[in-house]
Amino acid sequence: MKFDLTDLRIFLSAVEGGSLTAAAFQNNVVVAAVSARLRKMEETFGLPLVERTGRGIRPTLAGDILVGHARKVLDDTRKLEVELEAFSEGRGGTIRLLSNTNMLSEHMPQLLGSFLRQNPDIFVTVKDKPSLEVVNLLRNGEADIGIVASSADMTGLERWRFVPDRLVLIVPEDASLEGPVTYARVLDHPLISLNATVALSQFLRRLANELGRRANIRIRVENFESLCRIVECGAGLGIVPESAARRYARDMRFRTLEIAEGWAERELYVCVRNETQLPLYAQKLLQHFRSYADEVIATASTEL
Repeated sequence: MKFDLTDLRIFLSAVEGGSLTAAAFQNNVVVAAVSARLRKMEETFGLPLVERTGRGIRPTLAGDILVGHARKVLDDTRKLEVELEAFSEGRGGTIRLLSNTNMLSEHMPQLLGSFLRQNPDIFVTVKDKPSLEVVNLLRNGEADIGIVASSADMTGLERWRFVPDRLVLIVPEDASLEGPVTYARVLDHPLISLNATVALSQFLRRLANELGRRANIRIRVENFESLCRIVECGAGLGIVPESAARRYARDMRFRTLEIAEGWAERELYVCVRNETQLPLYAQKLLQHFRSYADEVIATASTEL
């Protein structure tokens, strides 16, 4: 069927205005042009779309069906025009962000919340991925911005120091274990862990495999708060970001121990394949991250 958006717009104007004259006035054309377009549409469909009355026109049953679809098509077209205009001006679009578990739970809610409030035309999709996977997805162009641990191979990527990501062991208050502890000693005890698909869980499972060990996971939970609560009850040990341990220790009774492993002392980096090739709206988020990192570093320097 051959008809265009102008046909639909004129048809809808005629039906809503109740006359060809109203449609001609609204679309800045002559009445004869409106009549010709409606006649052409009826010939294309092989159906009468409007019927003439003494007071103007009204849609037939087929016309009523077309009215609903025409409104949807024109509404979707207007939305598309707005989104593409925002995209071309760098005001709007969707950013593909990859991050590790700590960032998603500890820093990202506040960071993204403030950014999205300031930029209502920008959308963000966020996925929790291990650092080793994030760098590969960035190189392949399957993500715009990634947050990775310093241990990841960032060769070929542009990177900026972000925030500390120290991991610690939390134990029940009456546990006999004292720190610092190696991961091999941790694996001697029952553990409370996040879901198996979470980046931190995948990282710790890989470390256990390298030791030829298998973690004794008693239960997997959705978030760090639940993990800390179960450890508080004495059901096992858990590995969490130090920032999470500090926050939940205010209301829960458990002890925090240092992990005597190099991987526990991590720095996070924000990475992109090429900053200048990012859409303007993604560059805005990157700058937002870098400003946040500057604030964190400045605060740490002041505390020292």
